[in-house]
Amino acid sequence: MQESDWHIYLGEIPHSREGNYWVSFESDPQLKKTKANIYGRCLPCIQNLYKQLQEGKKDINLGSAFNCWKITAVVRDLDESLALFFEFEKRFPSGHVYGKFGSGRADMETKAVVFHAESEMERDRLQDALGECIKSINGSVPVQISRGCAVLYHDILGDWQEWQPVTPVTHPENASKVLEVIKNLLYRSAM
Repeated sequence: MQESDWHIYLGEIPHSREGNYWVSFESDPQLKKTKANIYGRCLPCIQNLYKQLQEGKKDINLGSAFNCWKITAVVRDLDESLALFFEFEKRFPSGHVYGKFGSGRADMETKAVVFHAESEMERDRLQDALGECIKSINGSVPVQISRGCAVLYHDILGDWQEWQPVTPVTHPENASKVLEVIKNLLYRSAM
């Protein structure tokens, strides 16, 4: 693929620019990795956590969650998200990238552009690239890194920066709440 042929393709953007929505993006026009990861990586990972919590495990084997990263830049709106993608295409037209942008909360005035990575090397590459691009879009807003499913795991394992491939449950009192959240996610994924 020639550099001029390399682009970031977007999933369906909702009609309204306001509110809560997430839109997938990927350097593959069919969003193949995004679609494959939903049932081939993300869902099995969530099911793995659910099973371990149901069994009352004291240590959680993170499996693929240990090498699942989010590299996030905060932008003002949809237009700034698109400008960031254009800047990324112009400066770093190679490799495979994928992720999502938008917001899960209707009350947020900003949007997030979230690149996903499955290794520390890819995480670091994306952090550097995204950091360079965001400077030309909205100044020196820092690029943030987190684990992919930190939202699910945090309430039982604590700070993601302390996690190991097998991590002790530090907040067992939250297990039933996390199980309920996962059950709802799994129910929606089956629909």
